[in-house]
Amino acid sequence: MKAGLLREILEFREEVKSQDRNGFVSNRYETVLTCKASRRKMSAVADKSGVNAMEQFIGSIIVFQVRNYPAIKENQRVVYRGVEYAIKMIDPQRDNTLVITLEKLNT
Repeated sequence: MKAGLLREILEFREEVKSQDRNGFVSNRYETVLTCKASRRKMSAVADKSGVNAMEQFIGSIIVFQVRNYPAIKENQRVVYRGVEYAIKMIDPQRDNTLVITLEKLNT
């Protein structure tokens, strides 16, 4: 993967549970990794009649390619341009990179 393609910045966050002195347990997300990524183009999905199903998914799903970091796990959240996404799929590639599919969270 060429370093010049890594133009986007992703922030990976992991859930941390903490308990205050009253015993209340709260969940929050802390940043575990900030890395550069390359945004991939999504291919159009069409059925036999030529109906394109891309319109209903384009707003909520994005795909990135990043270098293979051991800190990246499927139970994390990703912040991209101030919007929080959940990791739906991590696809390891032969060239020591990961293709990550993200879905926008309704927050």
